[in-house]
Amino acid sequence: MVTGIVIPHETTVALQKVEFQNLTDYQTAVGGYIETVQLEGHPLVIVADEDGKVKRLPINRRATCLWWLLNPDGLGGDFLVGDVVILGAQKRGDMTDIPDRLTALLLDTHEYQVQVCLSRQFNNWVPIGRTYDDFFEATISALGLMEVWEPPKDVKVVAVE
Repeated sequence: MVTGIVIPHETTVALQKVEFQNLTDYQTAVGGYIETVQLEGHPLVIVADEDGKVKRLPINRRATCLWWLLNPDGLGGDFLVGDVVILGAQKRGDMTDIPDRLTALLLDTHEYQVQVCLSRQFNNWVPIGRTYDDFFEATISALGLMEVWEPPKDVKVVAVE
């Protein structure tokens, strides 16, 4: 079994932690044949309906925001549609569990902040703006900042400690 998080396209539907046993489970979660989107530099993979755009499925704003946050080079470009699943990176062709750290951030955290890196040399991250009670609200704020911050990879969303 592999543990993942389903991000529904409908923003009023909560994220769900789900156990997947086989290909059929992934296909059921996304509503069709699957395609995987690798996140370079992150131990994650996104599973989506490979025909989602042909089917004209609605944009998944939350999954797209997460994708852009983790992949700033794609910011404002392509987008994800329909319900998607977030999993750990593939190993030897097999899906792996979503990292516990991301599960905790998405499902168990109640306060978030956007941070920017002032110095890579000293790993100096500082909060910018207010705190948020929703990860995706914080992500939207971070994406706006990433459009003007150089480099955009020096912007992140974290749990308030």
